[in-house]
Amino acid sequence: MASTPVAGSGIGAAAGDDSDDCHRYVVGTSPDASTRSISSDAVAVHRTLSFGSAGGATVCTCTDDVAAEYETRSDVRYVVPDHRRHAIGPAAVSSGRTSTALEPDPGDDQVVPWGIERLGVDSLPSKTDSSREATIAVLDTGIDPDHESLEVDDGASFVDCEDGCDDDWEDDGTHGTHIAGTAAAADNDVGVVGVTPDAELCAVKVLDGDGGGRDSEIAAAIEWCADEGLEVLTLSLGGPEPGPILEDAIEYAYENGTLVFAAAGNAGPDEGTVDYPAAYDACIAVGATDSRDEIADFSARGAGLELVAPGVDVVSTTPGDDYETMDGTSMAVPHVAGLAVRLLEAGVPHAEDTDDPDDPGGVRGILRETAEDIGVDETEQGYGLIDAESAAEAIEAVATEEATAVRASRATLTGAVRSLEDDGTADGFFEWRPADGDDWSETDSQAVEEDETFEATVEDLEPETEYEFRAVVESDSGNETGEATAFTTGADSLTVETDDASPVDHGSIHCVGDLEGVANADAVEAGFQWRAADGDDDSWTDTEGSERSGIGEFEEELSGLEPETAYEVRAVVTDGDETATGDAVSVETDPEPGVPEFEAFEVSDNSSQNSVGASVQWTVTDRDSDLAEITSELRYADDEEVLHSATSELEGGEESGTHTLRNTDRIKGAGEEYEITIRATDHEDNAVDASEEVTLDERSPAPSIDSFEVEATDFLGTPAADVEWEVSDEGGELWDLELELRLADDDDVLDDASSMARGDEDAGDHRLTGADDGAGREHEVTITVTDYFEQTTTETKRVTLDV
Repeated sequence: MASTPVAGSGIGAAAGDDSDDCHRYVVGTSPDASTRSISSDAVAVHRTLSFGSAGGATVCTCTDDVAAEYETRSDVRYVVPDHRRHAIGPAAVSSGRTSTALEPDPGDDQVVPWGIERLGVDSLPSKTDSSREATIAVLDTGIDPDHESLEVDDGASFVDCEDGCDDDWEDDGTHGTHIAGTAAAADNDVGVVGVTPDAELCAVKVLDGDGGGRDSEIAAAIEWCADEGLEVLTLSLGGPEPGPILEDAIEYAYENGTLVFAAAGNAGPDEGTVDYPAAYDACIAVGATDSRDEIADFSARGAGLELVAPGVDVVSTTPGDDYETMDGTSMAVPHVAGLAVRLLEAGVPHAEDTDDPDDPGGVRGILRETAEDIGVDETEQGYGLIDAESAAEAIEAVATEEATAVRASRATLTGAVRSLEDDGTADGFFEWRPADGDDWSETDSQAVEEDETFEATVEDLEPETEYEFRAVVESDSGNETGEATAFTTGADSLTVETDDASPVDHGSIHCVGDLEGVANADAVEAGFQWRAADGDDDSWTDTEGSERSGIGEFEEELSGLEPETAYEVRAVVTDGDETATGDAVSVETDPEPGVPEFEAFEVSDNSSQNSVGASVQWTVTDRDSDLAEITSELRYADDEEVLHSATSELEGGEESGTHTLRNTDRIKGAGEEYEITIRATDHEDNAVDASEEVTLDERSPAPSIDSFEVEATDFLGTPAADVEWEVSDEGGELWDLELELRLADDDDVLDDASSMARGDEDAGDHRLTGADDGAGREHEVTITVTDYFEQTTTETKRVTLDV
């Protein structure tokens, strides 16, 4: 396995910054790591991936300090930026040409590209109704779903498609459609024909229209393809930086039956230029040749190169029923992927030993062993130029498959006929012996045909003993013998072990058992028993189980369990008369899926002279780091009408903030009872609500007249009164002050004055002039002070004016 450089990975220099202080990272975790603890420290979690026994990865945005802390954890395997990869090609060749257009006339014959002729794909076995189905997943910019030469079975997208795509995996560039055409353009008398025209295509969009995509998006697509059982993936993309999440994903796919082919890169002719992810051991790195079988100048060189294929002057499909000629290692990849599909369809496994990088066997082994040495160093050609004719000759006529229904003293042996050349039928049988034996025993022969499986049952075997067997086909052309395969018989009694129990989610557990012995029963029932570890009930609950005809592993999922609860699980088997159980193992279900929770919700009065106001401070969390939105609303208590609302978008697992809510009708609203509600949601539409009733902008008492002095005087011979006053308001909202002078017990105002009193206190003096005939008569002076809420205080004094 290639090592994954993580030291000096550039913490703080990540691609795709979310802010000056936060960057997007990939955190590779061990199998027993708590992704919840990773998520809780991140600003946002974008996706979480699982790669089986290798562990997983969490893709998050976090501060550089948090990323550095991740690196110190024992359950973290790597912390690296979420790099961007790019489509590789088209390349510039020595002539300086990058690409040329091919526009076949509708009346012209279909074009067979030179690379497909050079490989000799016509020598491969034709696909039949009984051939194995194999799908090519093109991980690229997408595929044109309406192209006349392409039939796309399905698709998925891990990046957005621009320009109004009808399908989210549609090609908004050209690169992916070109790759698809070389691999599988239909043999339909128009355009071009691909290496394997009958293969099914799956468009997996991982690059945007500009040809770029993140490591995490590509890795998620690889994981998805492997889980969907897609056997062949093309990655005509890459970059110079190692991407350990890509290595994890490719190894996961390879170990689960998928071959991944990647462009070596166009940075040649220097040594050590093979791009990532092509450079990883589980990936098949492909370089480019021209029509003279020479390595293209641009083709990357290095120890990681595995195979080369035509990659210069490659004509293929482009969007809009067009065709174009391009150069690049990208164009070489689909030649090899198409050939791999043809071998898979012939019944060859993708690899026989994924743990042996030097001798993997299967399709990968055949591609290597039959590649043509074109006379250059291995760092330029790897194992050589792929050769379809030699690959066809290397396909075993007969394959030894597996032993099934293995019991203590018998087993069923299985073989497959892949090719009978010109013979229509043949005789098939098996040879078998103890693994440490010398002489082979034979089963009875039976008539077999091409693309057919056959089986035979052997008996009188010894319990718990290793045997080997091989399939043999005998025809007029001679005998063909498959590779030997081993199996071990079971115990001569009911025996079962509990291998593993692991949580699937908050309410289910995945259980694995190993049926080690069924004696010679024709069938047994194998399943599991479970109970709460700390429960009061010691009795066991049985699962539904399943019927088994021989030894081997079995699995089952328990559901309907309680979150964050410890359980005991054990495997159980019965033949109807006897029952055997394995040792119990303990397992705890995951926490319940995160729903938003309020850690803080505080309301304070934030009223002003212009409006009634509330300041709403909140902190909301989500254990799944899936926060989406928070909304605050202000309404009168017992009234449904919303006076004001505020909304904030959220992300990650914890956010805090403040909303300011206003009621602009302060005259009506001050001092009233209000209800303030707050609602937070996540991206799964889980929601949490909270509310609080509060009185806002409580009115202070009416303003006070602190001093009111009136003194008689005259003004140019006219009776007058000098008034001095001081007023205040507890709420600091003085608004107006008025003075009036009238004769005692008379309503007519002789003179008045006013002042725009403001704030919490004010003072002033005014002179009010009486009537010319008012000398010696009693007058009244009235002072009225008003606040913002139109609350008033009035005081009157009498005075006799004189001259």
